[in-house]
Amino acid sequence: MAFSLSLLTTRALCDAVLVYVNDRLTVFTFREQESEFHTGNATDTATALSSELSGLVAYITALTPVVTALPAGKSRDMQTDELRRKTSRRDELVSRQGKVGPERLVEREFEQALLPPQVVVAQDLIAQVTAHRATLTI
Repeated sequence: MAFSLSLLTTRALCDAVLVYVNDRLTVFTFREQESEFHTGNATDTATALSSELSGLVAYITALTPVVTALPAGKSRDMQTDELRRKTSRRDELVSRQGKVGPERLVEREFEQALLPPQVVVAQDLIAQVTAHRATLTI
C-alpha cells in the first residue's frame, strides 16, 4: 500500500509514526497468538461435539424402532428412559453448536486468517518509514 510518507518531513514525525505502528504490531502479534490458541481449542471442541452428535443420532435412529417393538414392561421402560436421555443430550448438543460447534470454528478460523495480513502491512510500513526517516536530515 502506498502511504503518504512525503508528508513526514522530520525525523520526529517519523518516530511518532513508528511508535504508533510498533504498538499496533504488538497488538496484532498478540491477537495472532491468542487466535491460534482459541482456534485450537475450538477445533477440539467442535470435533468432539460433531462426533458425539453423530453417534447420538445413529443411536437414537437405531433404538427408536426397538423401543416401539418391545412389549410393555421393565425392559421397555428402561429402553424408553435411555432413549429419552440420549435425545435430551442430542438436543443439548444441537443447541450448543452455535457457540462451540463447527459454525463457531469457521468464524474463529476466519478471524485468524485476517490477522497475518495486518502484521505484514504493519511490518511493511515500519520498513518504509524507517527508510524514509533515513533520508531526512532533521
